[in-house]
Amino acid sequence: MEKTEKQWRSVAWAIWLIPMALVVGIVISNPLARSVTPIYHDAVTNWWAQHPVYTGSSGFNYLPLFLPGFGLFALLPLVICEILWRWAALAGLGFGLWRCTNLIASTNQYKVFALVSVLSLPIGLSSIRNGQSSAQLAACLVLAALLLYRKRWWSATFWLSLALVCKPLAIPAIGLAVMAFPNLWWRALLGTLAVLVAPYFLAPISYVNELYVSFASNMVDCYAPVGRTFADLNGVLRVFGLEVTGVASLVLRVAAGVAMALGIWFTARNTVDIRRVLLWLGFSASYIMLFTPMNEANSYVMLAPAFGLWAAWYFEQREKGMVQAFWFISLSILLFADLVGLALGKNIRNEFDKFWSPFMTLIFLGILVAEMRRIFTESRSRALT
Repeated sequence: MEKTEKQWRSVAWAIWLIPMALVVGIVISNPLARSVTPIYHDAVTNWWAQHPVYTGSSGFNYLPLFLPGFGLFALLPLVICEILWRWAALAGLGFGLWRCTNLIASTNQYKVFALVSVLSLPIGLSSIRNGQSSAQLAACLVLAALLLYRKRWWSATFWLSLALVCKPLAIPAIGLAVMAFPNLWWRALLGTLAVLVAPYFLAPISYVNELYVSFASNMVDCYAPVGRTFADLNGVLRVFGLEVTGVASLVLRVAAGVAMALGIWFTARNTVDIRRVLLWLGFSASYIMLFTPMNEANSYVMLAPAFGLWAAWYFEQREKGMVQAFWFISLSILLFADLVGLALGKNIRNEFDKFWSPFMTLIFLGILVAEMRRIFTESRSRALT
């Protein structure tokens, strides 16, 4: 291994090992400080006692199978539980991004992986630090992307199903995966059914039925929580004095989903290279950020891996301008809100974050649409030769 490659390998390792070490220090000093995991612990305790677990949009908002899943961590001593929960997200993201980078990079793999890591990981660190399952969902999507490209349908189904366990927000990603990879449809259906049915093997039927009724009611509350705003499409629209709510919001969400589904379906028919998977990952995470409820700035851990992997692809194509665009998108999401906060105060910072992150997501969507058009042009050119 050449000296330069060894140096890039050291950089890449450091990018991931330093946060893992920091997690240990933070958790040991105060395991539950600035953490959402107390919500998970309380819900698991209620699950074991067969008590209600859903208390409204500000509480536990996951499918019932999340409870025995997190329960495996909760059985451990608290500090170990909190560390391993966060390490699971870091390990999944790191391994998945490394393997996906290997699919993209022809040479200088550690250099490209360092690029991917820098553009992907920092945005997600606050989510990982807080123990939010958004980071686990992001890891599941990246691992699913790797396996979808390799056409390992059952393994991809496993990670997509696990993403659904991490957050119900994974539903659009599963739907778009079926459109991009039609061979997946019946496996994805079975995987989703398994996630829904599994709790019946772990708790009394009557109790699980009650959980699902409460879960459905909780999802209605989450669709339009009162008195709260989020970093979604409305975060951009509010700057212009607009907001989409009620029926109009539902129509917009459905229309956006249909448009993405049709776009990715047509694109999948015209390309078999890595862009097919990267388009799925990009559209899935963008839809979740813009059109699903209750996404905060920390939730953009789900979108960040797509930034890194697309930057790697453009790096390999020697499209320097596009790589620079992704540097700007990623770093601006990471830093601009904090700079605004230092200048104008915390309240302005939070409102700016709710605008800037989805605004950058819209820019990213524009890049994806442009890439789709390029794929169609390439396909027509091949057909004519």
